[in-house]
Amino acid sequence: MYCKKNTSQKSSGWGDHIGPYVRHLSKSIRLSIDEALDQEFSATGETRLTSVQAHVMGYLNMQDELGNTVYQKDIEQEFHIQRSTATGILKLLEQRGSIRRVSEEKDARLKRIEVTEKARLAKKRVDSTIESVEQKLVRGLTEKDIKTYIELTEKMRRNLEE
Repeated sequence: MYCKKNTSQKSSGWGDHIGPYVRHLSKSIRLSIDEALDQEFSATGETRLTSVQAHVMGYLNMQDELGNTVYQKDIEQEFHIQRSTATGILKLLEQRGSIRRVSEEKDARLKRIEVTEKARLAKKRVDSTIESVEQKLVRGLTEKDIKTYIELTEKMRRNLEE
């Protein structure tokens, strides 16, 4: 067990081993979410996006829902990545049918990035899968339990930033 009680410490009682235990729990939860997403995508013969691709698609979906126009330079700036990296990500997303790049009428060199219907449907499936996992995650917890967990986790995160 990672989090062994250390009776020689009076203040916290947990000794110096809570970090690895928190890391283990966090990784376990993340892997459960990843597994559920993998099952959802494999059921349709698809593979899940990489982490970076998923973040870019999340951004593109959000901008699409807001009705905002997005260009490659926006992706570069938002994710602090080089043009070549953004080009590679967008090329893969286009090959998967998640986006299309459309030339602007005023300047054909400028390509607007549009989310496809396929990507919108995939987002709905991902959202539904994550919601299902979250419902399992908090089963048996009260609103107060969840609030306390979030407050304590945020406090630990802030402690690490000091």
